[in-house]
Amino acid sequence: MTEAASKSALIADLDRAAQETFAYFESAGRTTDARVDRWHARDVLQHFIYFHDATAWGMQSAAQGGPPWLLPADADTINEVWRRLHAHESVEELLGQLRQAHARLMRAAREVTDLEAPCLKNARGEVATVRQRLERIAKHWREHVQELQTAAAAR
Repeated sequence: MTEAASKSALIADLDRAAQETFAYFESAGRTTDARVDRWHARDVLQHFIYFHDATAWGMQSAAQGGPPWLLPADADTINEVWRRLHAHESVEELLGQLRQAHARLMRAAREVTDLEAPCLKNARGEVATVRQRLERIAKHWREHVQELQTAAAAR
């Protein structure tokens, strides 16, 4: 598979995962009181927004030949800060922000020419490439939705 075909396939899979996620949060996910650990569905939405934007920032930097985007803290800290900042927003507002973040990420991903370019660096110094982020986000979103669906079914 060529680099362009591989990139197109990764972007298409991420977009499918996002559309599946949007559909969930426009229906059962909008009103569910299911929890996974301490996370409600709206917490998951908030989490998605930050990491989608951070990945887009990193991909945009990579597309310009810049450094990977540095995450300011570990994922748990980022998620908690982000959750508190967005606690007053409705599911509709969060879903709208997530759609915008997804559109930004899709544009940034299309601009990157090198899937192996580093795009994100976590607080421990670990670096993820564009390819890794595209793969991980699609898988991660599907996992979160499945966990919420399973938790709701178990109630």
